[in-house]
Amino acid sequence: MKLFYFLISFLFFSCVNETSDTSIPETQDNHSMIVVSNQIEEDITNDSLYVERAKINIQKFRFEEALKDLEKAHLLDSTKGHTHYLIADVLLELAKQGKGNKESVHLSLNHFQFAILYGSDSSLSFQKGGEILLYLEKYEQSIELLLQSLSLDRNNFTTYNLLGYCYVELNDIENAISCFKQSIGIKSDDEEAYLQLGNLYYSKKDSTAIKYYKNAVSINPTNRIAYYNMAMVYEDLNDFSKSQDAYYKVLDLKMDDKLHIDALYNLGVMFQENLEDPKNAIDYYLELKRINPNHYLGIFQMAVCYQKLGDVMHAEQYFRDCLNINPEYKIAKERLEQLLSDNEKYK
Repeated sequence: MKLFYFLISFLFFSCVNETSDTSIPETQDNHSMIVVSNQIEEDITNDSLYVERAKINIQKFRFEEALKDLEKAHLLDSTKGHTHYLIADVLLELAKQGKGNKESVHLSLNHFQFAILYGSDSSLSFQKGGEILLYLEKYEQSIELLLQSLSLDRNNFTTYNLLGYCYVELNDIENAISCFKQSIGIKSDDEEAYLQLGNLYYSKKDSTAIKYYKNAVSINPTNRIAYYNMAMVYEDLNDFSKSQDAYYKVLDLKMDDKLHIDALYNLGVMFQENLEDPKNAIDYYLELKRINPNHYLGIFQMAVCYQKLGDVMHAEQYFRDCLNINPEYKIAKERLEQLLSDNEKYK
């Protein structure tokens, strides 16, 4: 079973700094922080000062500190839409960092809704509310918010990407393709949109996918998922040389992760089944076994290769190794039993 990486699962796309100004230099930042903190000491009921200090902390990615000030500002005046927006955005950013939970994500959505209610940051509030609903798998509701965001700002490529993901989840391939193309129309170097277009065309068995994968790796030559999926398209086209080249890019760029393991397995299967070269296939399976000794599928295929080469001893060994890892793997049991019954040596 060969694996295809259909989606880069970005839990969230947008970043809290989208609405921030250019980063403040460290010295200016420290000075501003001191000035604002002194002003707060003199006027602890001024909610705008807490917001100002929170924005400085946001610039420096100190989100927990920013949240404390924003919550104080909110207690002082709960009708400020921009405060709601900033609270929502910081909660969202903390969730992206693994410092939140589903409850805080729902709270973030609630604050985005209040930001809209009070007429602040509406386009981004709709967008990020849609982003949260996408994460919560409420795709149709997410689409509603994202379309509202686009009605206010049609030039945000992130909104089109999020909308594209919703359509992917709903298996609406044509609308998904349209969204990712719109994203590229706005941001010509949108690597993620190119990758997803490659995936979508591949899902349609359309070799146009290769063009989009090539665009993705031209933007980011280390995009291993694009190389991996490109390799599978070439393999489907029986262009095994180009398929191998793409798999080798995956292997060269990083070692010993899941993508690396799956590329080795696919190369083994290619040599074993398509190129009818069990000797070379075994080399890939042995490397796979070195990295992941419990990869029973690779070990099973290696046994099949040895059996095809007439090496009964190694075939039996690897069928048994496969069953030691997965005793319920029925086909390995059957192949081992057949191997033993077919060879007088084992009678």
